[in-house]
Amino acid sequence: MKIDINLLPPEIRIQQLKRTRFYQIQTIGVTVILVMFFLSSLTVALRILQNQNIKNYQIKLASAQQKVSDLKSTQVSLFVLKNRLTVINQYAGVSSKQSAMYTLIDKLIPPAVIVNLVGVDQRGETILSLSAPDYESLDALINNLTLKESNEGKIKKVSIESLNRGKDNFYRISLKVQP
Repeated sequence: MKIDINLLPPEIRIQQLKRTRFYQIQTIGVTVILVMFFLSSLTVALRILQNQNIKNYQIKLASAQQKVSDLKSTQVSLFVLKNRLTVINQYAGVSSKQSAMYTLIDKLIPPAVIVNLVGVDQRGETILSLSAPDYESLDALINNLTLKESNEGKIKKVSIESLNRGKDNFYRISLKVQP
């Protein structure tokens, strides 16, 4: 057993207890203030880092938006080129009525007949101005244009617009051919 003998007056002991409590409260207060300071500085540091990251991402976003806007004009150009290529491909694979009529009429005109004018519109309707040295070649031309065996059934109607004979004994004829 231990015997405690306290010769000090009780006021001193009470003062010591008050001081000890004061130091404890002061230590707790300083610790809380230090923790608060640490947390607030950590929050400020995180905020600064977030602002830098946000600025970096905003710069990257602006760059990407600029690239997209630059590519829009390229997209428009590519779209126009695609449409043009589509139109060209349509005409490349399919012969038009005009070219078909040119080819057919070239095949049907006898060698002795001289072609003065050939005009073909979009529907394939053809106007011919021809000169023939004699009646036989003129007759062969009319037969070739009107007979379905020779014109392959591609000519529906042949109209003689004018026919005359000049002083040089050449027959001049104007024809309208409808496919």
